[in-house]
Amino acid sequence: MRIAFLCSLLVFLAACQSTVSPITESISSIPAAQSDEAAVIEQAINSPVLAIEEQDVIESFDNLWDRLQARFQLIEHYEHPAVEQQLSNYVNNQAYFDRISERAQPFLFWIVGEIERRELPMELALIPIVESTFNPNAYSPEHAVGLWQFIGPTARSFGLQQDWWYDGRRDPRASTIAALDYLEQLHKEFGKDWLLALAAYNTGQGNVNRAIRRAGLDIETANFWSLRLANETRSHVPKILALAKLVNDSAAYGVELTPIANEEPLVLVEVDSQIDLIQAARLAQLEYSELRRLNPGYLQWATHPDNPQVIAVPIKNAELLQTGISQLGPDQFVTWDRYEIQPGDTLGGIARKLGTRVDVLQTVNEISGSRIIAGDSLLVPRTTDLSLLANFNRGNQSARRILPTPNVYLVRNGDNLWTIARRFDLRSAEIAQWNNISLNSTLQPGQELNLEFALSETEAPSTVSATDGAEEYRVRRGDSMHVIANRFRIDLSDLLNWNEMQADELIFPGQLIQITPPDNNLN
Repeated sequence: MRIAFLCSLLVFLAACQSTVSPITESISSIPAAQSDEAAVIEQAINSPVLAIEEQDVIESFDNLWDRLQARFQLIEHYEHPAVEQQLSNYVNNQAYFDRISERAQPFLFWIVGEIERRELPMELALIPIVESTFNPNAYSPEHAVGLWQFIGPTARSFGLQQDWWYDGRRDPRASTIAALDYLEQLHKEFGKDWLLALAAYNTGQGNVNRAIRRAGLDIETANFWSLRLANETRSHVPKILALAKLVNDSAAYGVELTPIANEEPLVLVEVDSQIDLIQAARLAQLEYSELRRLNPGYLQWATHPDNPQVIAVPIKNAELLQTGISQLGPDQFVTWDRYEIQPGDTLGGIARKLGTRVDVLQTVNEISGSRIIAGDSLLVPRTTDLSLLANFNRGNQSARRILPTPNVYLVRNGDNLWTIARRFDLRSAEIAQWNNISLNSTLQPGQELNLEFALSETEAPSTVSATDGAEEYRVRRGDSMHVIANRFRIDLSDLLNWNEMQADELIFPGQLIQITPPDNNLN
């Protein structure tokens, strides 16, 4: 099993260099998108090693918030009036920072370590607070996703994997590496001015460059505060600086930052095979919801069939998971294929072609009868033992979609909006609206259509009570807080309070809304 290889390698490196990070931290620092042995070796060997005295300084902090504060580099900008204005929104907002600390706790230590390794301003660690309130599943109206709010094309340009099984934008480690790569590139492009780089991260290089040209300046003489930028961008940068100023002296602003231990809480365990996440949670003796929270990059019920096949678990659960996996026989791992139904296909023909049975295909795809539709997809388990599929068919369909809708659909010959909408049980008008095209547009083969909005349409029940066990609700088009409160039979004032929102605050499709008191569960 690869985990043994990782541990042996890192123990060896630790013996050679007394300042190498502890094994658990080193394993956790491997990005999920780079999980083969060669990548592990390259990362372990090429990562800069902190000087002994600097390592001692880092380890002298018990509270991770104190370690952040010690590495802030943009303090000269904290006194700008725009920063003071944004700071007023955070003062005495204890509930907000309690939630941030809770969400950040599993991921912040690793993010801080990566920023330190690159010797970047620690203010960058606060960007996920502004972008996503440290929610790896945050989804914006502009289709930005994850802690760092990457849109699809930008994410792909920085190597973030996105497919039906896994979205690197939601993976805290993979997305952090991509975000810091992007920020370093922007810093270099904008004359090593961090405020301009932060502005460009929010609005794009082109918009910042145009603002500089409109001001009759060049990059060397440009000043963020004097540029005419979109209101969102003009507030985005001072929000980050205001947060840093508050962290510097939180008590003075009526906030107590919940301490976060200055130690790595997680281990990444290489599974070496696709595995059902419910099965992994049972082996690790973790609640399934907790395993999902720690592994938000996985979109379905299992790890990726190919890569990544890494599961993050608390240190105390890692050995349980490793031992449990080592004791599973090869036939106890259920792996999956996806098969796109072709014209003329039958369930019997597909079963013979793929070495499975019709009843297995019917069971896992919830097909009654034999009718299938060309262009749809079937999930095909690489087993015919229905007992091994018990996890898949246990009635918890909220975390996965049978016959799934892709994030991005590539138009084929003969496609139109109506046929695509029918294939994925969507509305053609919404596909048109979300892709800024007309309803009668002629589609070109190879054209990309963004269907990410379908996640908010297909995952949420039409009517459900807050007592049915759900903790969060994903907003659909047309929703308002009043509509959601009525749907779940919740008092509107309670719903607004649980989500720290105002009655007139806008919500957007894909946004997660807390529908139970936050004290009862982890957001």
